[in-house]
Amino acid sequence: MSARDHAVMFVVDVSALDRCVVACAGDDEDEARRNGHVATTSARAIVASCIRGCVNAKTQLRTPSQRDHCFGLTLFGARDTSNDVAAAALDDDGEGDEYAGIVTARQLRPPESKTGLEYERDILETAAAADGAADVPEALAVACDSLIRKYSPEGVNAATKKRLAGCVKDIVLITDATGAATMQSAVDDEFVATLLDGMKAQNVRLKVGVVDACEMSRARGDAGVRVTASATFREPDFEALRQACDVLAAADAGNDSGVVGASALLLDLQIKRVRPTSGYRGFLSFGFNAGVNVALYKLNTEAVPVKLNRYSEELADRPEESHQTLVETTYRNVNDLDGEFVPPERHVKAFRYGKQHIPIDAETESRLSMRFEKSMKVIGSISMDECPLWLSVGEPSVCVPQPSTKTTGLSQERAAADATALSALARALDDAKLALLVRGAFTEGTTSIHIGALTPRLTDAGDFLLYTPLPFKEDYNEYSLPSVPASARVDADDPRLVDAREFVRANSLDGDRRATTMPWESLNPTLRAYRDLFEARALGAQASLKRRPSLALGVAEASACDFAARFGLNAAQDRSARPRLAADEDTPKAPSPLRVSESLPERPQSQPSFAALVDVVKTEDGEEEALVSPPDLDVFDDME
Repeated sequence: MSARDHAVMFVVDVSALDRCVVACAGDDEDEARRNGHVATTSARAIVASCIRGCVNAKTQLRTPSQRDHCFGLTLFGARDTSNDVAAAALDDDGEGDEYAGIVTARQLRPPESKTGLEYERDILETAAAADGAADVPEALAVACDSLIRKYSPEGVNAATKKRLAGCVKDIVLITDATGAATMQSAVDDEFVATLLDGMKAQNVRLKVGVVDACEMSRARGDAGVRVTASATFREPDFEALRQACDVLAAADAGNDSGVVGASALLLDLQIKRVRPTSGYRGFLSFGFNAGVNVALYKLNTEAVPVKLNRYSEELADRPEESHQTLVETTYRNVNDLDGEFVPPERHVKAFRYGKQHIPIDAETESRLSMRFEKSMKVIGSISMDECPLWLSVGEPSVCVPQPSTKTTGLSQERAAADATALSALARALDDAKLALLVRGAFTEGTTSIHIGALTPRLTDAGDFLLYTPLPFKEDYNEYSLPSVPASARVDADDPRLVDAREFVRANSLDGDRRATTMPWESLNPTLRAYRDLFEARALGAQASLKRRPSLALGVAEASACDFAARFGLNAAQDRSARPRLAADEDTPKAPSPLRVSESLPERPQSQPSFAALVDVVKTEDGEEEALVSPPDLDVFDDME
């Protein structure tokens, strides 16, 4: 079973979504309509859009080998009742009110091109109960029943049962304080205790997304903003759900059950999770036969758009067969392009020496390569000021002690000693404001050797070291940059500093502004544009990808204007002759008619979407660009 196989059952409280109505901050009526949505919208639109994004993101990442990469949707607090557990209870002479208001809208199945659209439509169209009643324990029980039916079926062989049991199973619960209050502690409620025992037996994780006005008002889906938990989440109403998450997390070290904001949770699910892989696993040597067993893990991995493969159209009438093409490379002599191909046995390597090409055979090539033994050795300590962040030539890694496992072969005593020694080393470096300079060869027999700095990192989770790759002399570029004349320098008592200080202070990303604008807490707009484009094309929309990516960032305009006026930065009259300010990017443009297929009607104002519309606008150079998004929900019924 691949570690990437994943089953997610969304359990959404539709009555909670109707109780939460939020306004789009900073939008007036006219501006909102130019952007494709009205000024006020419900949490339904936000949550439905985010869940659609989750499904679409996983649809693109899913491979044919991921047979159990599935999604399901359960709605509760609804006016109607439609689920297998309620039907079974009724057959057993139940009173008919068991598991009421719960609808299994979508069974667990692998996502397809229309799956995200289906989920969004179901959330938007399912009517809530008139009294707003919702029962969280019963909704979780129905979701668990769906997971058991899917991943613990009867009548399968042992290999299939083992494969299905290895799937990561998540229940994503979306509710508010009113719904959470229906959850009782396992100590006080036998039904809840039995439910949690069953979830532990099935290795089910519970992730709770809280819907509240404060959190939803910041959840601007078009900006891909990720927000932190609100103070509302600490109310006693959520105590039982927190206890349930703690019970499930304690049962499995890899279980990350917890309670966060709904938008933050759903946006996190749209991110491809990379399995941690160590770049180095071995000894951090201090000298002769002394050191700590450590492992290096990269902290950041740049996400890139989905790779586009070449496929043949010759098998269009046989979709069950592979369309993938085979690429073969052949070689000819550059002096005889019309001659015969040069066979592989006649290929030799050579290096350029002046105007000559000197051939190198395999034996000579082996002598040219230096081979190093796998190691990482401390060669000294330096001031942290001598290894600033800008000096790095690669991605940073976190240096952690190796645990006691079958893979490492370390005893528990030695693993504990390594962890203690690394913690003491980190704290000593932090006190002295020093960094360890290390030299390493991270694989056995490698031809590359690296130098780097280990700097302390003290956290609540533990004390670690951060590894920053440093350059050799050949890697460091010393540019001769033009010097700044003395007349251009501003003294400490210059009155012009007042406007500069005000500009810096006014644009400080602190408090509420920080929660809504930090780039590393937002989804990449370029990747979101690709995702929207692929969904649109998969559903038949004729759209092209040519949009200028942007982040939901902007400066305080008043302070920016004062600063620019003080230093004469807005003197240029020609717009093209000066840099574009953030205000220019935010200036609304009148959109042209949608350039999509005729089967896609214009999006109605009553059903706003927080994704970008498919609009064709004119750029400053007269070129057209398309802002891409999936087609409207209303066309779903016409796509059968």
